Amino acid sequence: MTGPTIAQRPHRGRRRPDSPHRARRRTRCRASRPTTFLPMPLRPSRPVRLGVVAETELVAHGLAGMLRPHSGRVSLSVLREPGPTAGLDVVLCDPFDGRDVSSGLEQIPALGPAKVLVFTWSDHPQRRRRALEAGADGFLTKRASAAELLAAVEAVLRGDPVPEHGPRGEEPPAFPGLSQRESEVLVLIGRGLSNQEIADRIYVSVNSVKTYIRQIYAKTGATRRTQAVAWAHDHGWGG
Repeated sequence: MTGPTIAQRPHRGRRRPDSPHRARRRTRCRASRPTTFLPMPLRPSRPVRLGVVAETELVAHGLAGMLRPHSGRVSLSVLREPGPTAGLDVVLCDPFDGRDVSSGLEQIPALGPAKVLVFTWSDHPQRRRRALEAGADGFLTKRASAAELLAAVEAVLRGDPVPEHGPRGEEPPAFPGLSQRESEVLVLIGRGLSNQEIADRIYVSVNSVKTYIRQIYAKTGATRRTQAVAWAHDHGWGG
């Protein structure tokens, strides 16, 4: 019996057809390893250029001290008055700090082209709504930590909403004849906080707190803390 001719021999380079079993097994292997593409986190190539419209130098120093450990992520500049902000990425302002709130809100559009983050004491929903309607890009309470402030600044820069931290507070009382800051200090006195604790809470120096207290005493006729708190109760503060 003669062997197969050359034409009858299978070509060594030719691929044999797969059996149905092998085809199914290869299909399962391919299906079990899907290709996924995860978005890479965006890392700024430089620190965020942050400006603050500060009503006092003490507030600016307080913010600078709070952000100093994060100098790789943010650099702070102080604006003595509202105006154009070319060269800055985000600006902090507090349109609710003065007595003329409407005028403060009207200044928000003038702070462009930077993003505007309203940075104020109360996170009351009405204030948040008024700030955003006036053109602010975000809203954050001054009780926020440094980490929360940085997260809010970076969110505003990306165009994302600022996350809310903690329960919403009540609208702080505006006592007759007192500024909002003086009213805030008076409430903190009524809650039993020391001068140092008040300074830590509102990011100012102890000497600044003492100045606010002297102003409260002069305007209310009080000579000590208990009298000032009693005056606050007489003017509608429930404590």
